[in-house]
Amino acid sequence: MTETHSLDQIRSTGFQYTPTPEGCSCPIHREGQPVTAPLGLRFAERVHIESIPRHVAGAIYEAHHSYMDDVPRTNLVHHGLCYQDQLLGAITWRYPLIRSLEHDGTRFEGDEIVEAARICIGVDFPNLASAALARSMERFVRRHGRRRGVRLLLTFVRADFDGSMVKALRDKGWHCAGKTDPGQAGNRPDKQIREQPKWRFLCEVPAESDREQASLGRWSP
Repeated sequence: MTETHSLDQIRSTGFQYTPTPEGCSCPIHREGQPVTAPLGLRFAERVHIESIPRHVAGAIYEAHHSYMDDVPRTNLVHHGLCYQDQLLGAITWRYPLIRSLEHDGTRFEGDEIVEAARICIGVDFPNLASAALARSMERFVRRHGRRRGVRLLLTFVRADFDGSMVKALRDKGWHCAGKTDPGQAGNRPDKQIREQPKWRFLCEVPAESDREQASLGRWSP
């Protein structure tokens, strides 16, 4: 049985950011080091999302994701995470490879669940991951979630990382729903990361009628 933990119990060790390798020529650093915002400066309103091709997302993951450097085999859309019109990271949304998931007495079928399968920032930019994930989920729900009948958003964070980027979005509905058991997937190549437990974070997508009553700060860009 999956054990549910409070957010305060998650051990803090940092965000899964890989420092820029020397001579990096990924889409983020092709023209040099992009500009970021220093701590204390408001920047969230300057973060925006653009759809990007698979190969661009793949190049970002290969250069900067600390433990999943490939693109999911099945995906719905790749989002480029941008600040002041500079590409700084990527997120891939896809159907997870699960048949169903039960949470708080409600069963969600596999085609009702969509996973943020990669959340990758290629620069040292505190709090950008949270702001970018917020923008990305809003765009995904608005453009894809309604017509696809998406009811639940899902993401995983390695258990020895703190998950702060998702915890910061509690006002968006994200919360920790326990820890997964490690184990390789029988239908995919083995990866070392699957030998480590991960925190599961969930966010229920309100129905259209409920969304209309929700605060603008939660479900509007």
